Amino acid sequence: MTSTFKEDSLHRVKIGAKEVLVTEEEPLLPQLERSGLVLEYQCREGYCSSCALKLVWGKVYYPEEPMAWVQGGHVLSCCAYAKSDIEIASL
Repeated sequence: MTSTFKEDSLHRVKIGAKEVLVTEEEPLLPQLERSGLVLEYQCREGYCSSCALKLVWGKVYYPEEPMAWVQGGHVLSCCAYAKSDIEIASL
């Protein structure tokens, strides 16, 4: 079976004691949910900021600028894509 993900597009997300592998192919929120994490969200479109998480370190990007205001040092998990290994403050 051939993987469709390039190895260099995989990144580790550390949240507390948990580490999750994510790709650059979809936003953080669905990938973190599949790993068993329960996260707050409302719109899943970048309008409300209820899915905001505090980014301790690492890089994310937004393919489209979110409509919601993003507090400094935070990311909107519904529309942020990992661009490097990242650490998120414990939930």
